[in-house]
Amino acid sequence: MTSRTVIRMSSVLMFVALLSPQILQARPFESKRMERAKDLIADEQWVRAIDELKAAAADQKEPNKDEALFWLAHSQNQTRDGAAAVETIRRLERDFPASRWVKPARSLRIEIAQRMQRNDVLWWTAVPPTPPQTPRPAAAAVPPRPQRPAPTPAPTPPARTPLPPDAAPPAPPTPVAAPVPPGVAPAFPPAPPMPPPTAWLPEGYHPDVDLRIEALGVLIRSDAQVIPMLKAIAVDADNPGDARRAIFVLMQSGRPEARDTVLQVAKAGPETAQLAAVRELGRFGGQQAFDTLLQVYEKASIVVKNQVVTSLGEGAQRVALFKIAESEKDPHLRDTAIVTLGRAGGGEQLRVLYLRGSADIKKPIIAGLFTARQEDTLIRIADEEKDPVLRAECIRRLRLLGTPRARAYLQKVAPDR
Repeated sequence: MTSRTVIRMSSVLMFVALLSPQILQARPFESKRMERAKDLIADEQWVRAIDELKAAAADQKEPNKDEALFWLAHSQNQTRDGAAAVETIRRLERDFPASRWVKPARSLRIEIAQRMQRNDVLWWTAVPPTPPQTPRPAAAAVPPRPQRPAPTPAPTPPARTPLPPDAAPPAPPTPVAAPVPPGVAPAFPPAPPMPPPTAWLPEGYHPDVDLRIEALGVLIRSDAQVIPMLKAIAVDADNPGDARRAIFVLMQSGRPEARDTVLQVAKAGPETAQLAAVRELGRFGGQQAFDTLLQVYEKASIVVKNQVVTSLGEGAQRVALFKIAESEKDPHLRDTAIVTLGRAGGGEQLRVLYLRGSADIKKPIIAGLFTARQEDTLIRIADEEKDPVLRAECIRRLRLLGTPRARAYLQKVAPDR
């Protein structure tokens, strides 16, 4: 088995495990047939694997028929037999609706729909149907009012000309939807203007949010109207995991309007969505993103501020981190910014900060200089610092650093330590 095929098989298994954590739990005993099928899959011998998996799925004694159906659909997809793969997925859903393999199979169906350009399938996965309206309770009985004198009867309107028997009745007036405030996505976007693709999806199909995000991630490449839908998922404060995935899809799309949406969420979203937005802005970078992170920092909670510092560090934004380290009043946040500045390679900024700073920030600055491997600055501080505690900290960090220059210095000032 080549290393390429081993890596490919491992990536498939990782994909399945990420989609369905329950798969990591104990499973029934695996038959010899399933072992052979997986070896064939690892070797990319799809046709032979399909034969083994079909036999396993038809065997009444096979303990893992649901898993066999998933791998069968996967193998059929690899041979570009999308119709057979979709039918196998429908069989898995019908025969084993509670199986842990149903969710990764539905994700596989999204991949097949994308390849076959079936946007109707993607839309029906991305946008669940509008939930039925809850009937209103019957109104309470109202006591009869005192009778009033009968009003003067209105003049009888002229009779309408009767319609011919085969004429259609007049169309009712089109209802006008209430306007949606700018930037606010409706809780339930309208269902796709087409019947459900029953050849692809089972009756009563209700995708979870993970599958919705996956389908929206495909649709966003060609349709910007999914951006507010992803934003609506992201700002749902009760689902931080969903917020992270939705923000990731928005940033990964590369669309300017999607990036602007992430910037908006970072500034004004709920805390869970802000964390996700700040994290992704740090990963994808760009001067506009880092400028936004500094604006977010000014009014953010402690938790979000910590994430801003981390994201600025990942982007090596030394000037921004220096500003935070110099102005932050919270000791923990300040020290975190200082150490992060060291990780970002801000040796010169830390040297300036050490000269300007008070005694209570000098120890974390030494730690930051150690992280930045600034041996010359540490040696200078060890020579000039009057505080014995700080000088000893520099000596300790130089000993841990262990560079030739640090060892030579230590041999002079502390040969026996």
